[in-house]
Amino acid sequence: MSSRIQGILALLLASVSIVRAQHQPAEQVYLQTDKGLYEPGEDLWFKSYVLDRGSLSLSGGSRTLFVEMLDKKDSIVWQEKYPVQAGIADGHIYIDKELNPGDYRIHAYTRFSFLDDTIRPFYPKKIRIVKTIANKGNDSSAPLDRRVAKLSFFPEGGNLIEGIPAKVAFKALDGKGMPVAVEGVLQENGQTVARLESVHDGMGSFMLRPRQGSSYQAVLSDGRTFAFPKIASSGLSLFLRKQTDEYVEFYISQPKGAVAQRIQLSGKMRGSLCCTAEGMLRESLKVRIPLKEFSRQGIAEFTLYNESMQPVAERLVYLHPQRKLHIRLRPDKERYKTREKGKLSIQVCDGNGKPVQAHLGLSLFDVAYKNESVPENMLSYSFLSTEIKGHIHNPAYYFDEENKDRLQALDLLLLTQGWRRYVWDKDSTSVSLPFLSDEIQGRQVIGKKKKQQEVGNNSQLLQICGPNADSRFIMTDSSGRFTVPTELLVALRGGYVYVKPMLDKDEYKPEVFFDGDFSRVDSLRRYCKSYQAYQDIALLPSDRLPKENLVISQDSSILLSEVTVTGTKGRVFRDRMMGRLDSLAQMSLNNIYVCSSCGLLLNYKSDYQGHHAVNNCPAKGKKQPVDGETYPIAKYQHYGTQKGGVAFTVIDRQNVVYHAPKLSEEELLRMNNLFRVKGYYGKREFYQPDELEMQSPIPDARNVLLWKPDIITDERGKAEVEFFCSDINTGFVGVIEGTDGVGNIGSSGCEFRVMKY
Repeated sequence: MSSRIQGILALLLASVSIVRAQHQPAEQVYLQTDKGLYEPGEDLWFKSYVLDRGSLSLSGGSRTLFVEMLDKKDSIVWQEKYPVQAGIADGHIYIDKELNPGDYRIHAYTRFSFLDDTIRPFYPKKIRIVKTIANKGNDSSAPLDRRVAKLSFFPEGGNLIEGIPAKVAFKALDGKGMPVAVEGVLQENGQTVARLESVHDGMGSFMLRPRQGSSYQAVLSDGRTFAFPKIASSGLSLFLRKQTDEYVEFYISQPKGAVAQRIQLSGKMRGSLCCTAEGMLRESLKVRIPLKEFSRQGIAEFTLYNESMQPVAERLVYLHPQRKLHIRLRPDKERYKTREKGKLSIQVCDGNGKPVQAHLGLSLFDVAYKNESVPENMLSYSFLSTEIKGHIHNPAYYFDEENKDRLQALDLLLLTQGWRRYVWDKDSTSVSLPFLSDEIQGRQVIGKKKKQQEVGNNSQLLQICGPNADSRFIMTDSSGRFTVPTELLVALRGGYVYVKPMLDKDEYKPEVFFDGDFSRVDSLRRYCKSYQAYQDIALLPSDRLPKENLVISQDSSILLSEVTVTGTKGRVFRDRMMGRLDSLAQMSLNNIYVCSSCGLLLNYKSDYQGHHAVNNCPAKGKKQPVDGETYPIAKYQHYGTQKGGVAFTVIDRQNVVYHAPKLSEEELLRMNNLFRVKGYYGKREFYQPDELEMQSPIPDARNVLLWKPDIITDERGKAEVEFFCSDINTGFVGVIEGTDGVGNIGSSGCEFRVMKY
């Protein structure tokens, strides 16, 4: 990350640094990827925004991003860590060639993602892997049953109360839980009192004055009937009468003849109390809430309390949809020739049209690699998908300004899906201590009891190496505890971190144990049916996390009964550090060598070993044999002495293929008294050709023309980027997303065509 970007991010975070010094709020992570569909063997490029869950500003609290990719069976196929700087991280995931086609989920989290009194499976990024882009769709040929299988009704505020007019929303789903259009009527005692006609994704609403003694049922146009909620004889009703840019107005009612009482209406947003209104309710009461009390865009939760301060009704309202980053992404042409150079202009402003400096990520890719089954963007993720429970069909629809009915449709969504999202008696300020760490933490233990007293409470030296065999040294404390700081992890970035005790392994038998990181979160999965279900479960303290039956794989992944680590067939990779250990082991494990004078392979086969003097060979030089190479071997016989030494004669000569002893990585680590743990995954640069490379006759089949995760607009809110088209004759889409760092986010895009003239 450049010094200019670092400076801008530091300014963006300055306004919240004082708050974080006193209290670290929970964080949520949004993951932007370069496209939505991938083929095996490709790289997935991503940028992460670590956001304060309450304000959606960039968070400076975490320094490490944990990233896992899981298949539909909850098997882990990728698990790595990446450094976070000022709330931003970027990197890549390798889509292994052995992965099966299908849908995958990417979970990205930090140590502050779980600061809450419950552990909620965080909303993942969803991608699809296809064998080839030609068969990117679902393979299922089963006909879809688009009939209504479930029809649910949702009275505004929570309950229908005798004699009080109320808005009732409804939602129709098919047998697979997908929204389906519906038509019908609501009947009261056999008479039609309301029409049922969905207006968006199976949702609609109608007004009703309920009567407790009446019988209600919904009758669809095909004659099928569905039940209707019961009518309460008493209670409080909360009705949103009007919403403008300046205020929201509610009607609060109770049945005639009820005792007057003092009520309270509170408004919260993202867990923070924004306003409270109180009044005396007799039969009805109008309450107007000024929207200046809510400074940000998002879902506001209005909760009505009775005189005993018991919550009795709730209404979710979406506020300030215009308060976001307005991003304009414009190509300099609508059509380009293959391999032509193009330019994109970027303009960012706030809701008032004022230019804004923002941190943005941009991708240009073949439209065929757009995952139509997951229409999600930064706005819908941050303001909707992570806020209300359950599956939301096409969440991006509600944030596309080209959809003129989007706000009305969004209100229906909140009425039908969000109305019971919040637990009323939950203390939103309660937090738990984090059970993850940005750093690598562990402890050195002396294996021999008689040496433990000798070492006593003294600090001990540890050697820390990266995958490239470069090393540093750190000290343990008096109890053997140690920490590898994030600054050192960045310096050693590239994969594993190796820890070597400086105590003699035979005399002291030192061992190193690492605190769990991925294993802590993976262990929680056995308490969740699936992360796709997004169900709340109680958070266990870190010292009570389940540790029984944990099996550590070679890459430090955790194998559980519900979570398995998927291996890769025939994939053998050793970093420079392990390669160096292997070479040293081959030299020390045996005395096999190649004579540099005559080329014979010596000491490799029984009876074909030992020193020699064939054809007066001086045998003064030795070379290490290469695995898989063919060498001659010779069987010799001593027949006497000659001037200058012993005389030999060769009685058999043949060629053999040399195979070095195969040592596992665990054996190599044990032989060298080394212990390893995952560090920061290595960084690579996205390939972008220059003008000279574009003159090459080699075919250019790039389906991602540009991935640029580090765009910073200037003080005028502007930026420009350049790219080169490939040889693919198709349509391309551009997707740009980002934040100003202080809570305003935005998403936009563009389209253009590449043609071969």
